[in-house]
Amino acid sequence: MIDVANPKLVERVADRFRALADENRIRLLARLARSPANVRTLTAELGISQAAASKHLSVLRRAGLVTFESKGPQSIYQISDPSVHELCSIVCRGVLDFVREQAQAVAPT
Repeated sequence: MIDVANPKLVERVADRFRALADENRIRLLARLARSPANVRTLTAELGISQAAASKHLSVLRRAGLVTFESKGPQSIYQISDPSVHELCSIVCRGVLDFVREQAQAVAPT
């Protein structure tokens, strides 16, 4: 766990969680988990506008979750912190378990 007595560290952790708190950002990270991609590819595959993708990628970049490399006129984005894969897996498992428990709780017996 983090040192809660260190307010700057707590702030950075909160910033990272805020960066993850958006459906499109989660979708972008899930797509980038497969392979690096440029904005055009991301917008086509995810069905979001270029402006939206660029905005969300900027938030993820400031949080230290993605980086980009310029290759000619395009930027290729990739996940920069592999711990995001583990975090997403943990959260996804937790959500699935919660949904299953809720479904069992309301299922007729």
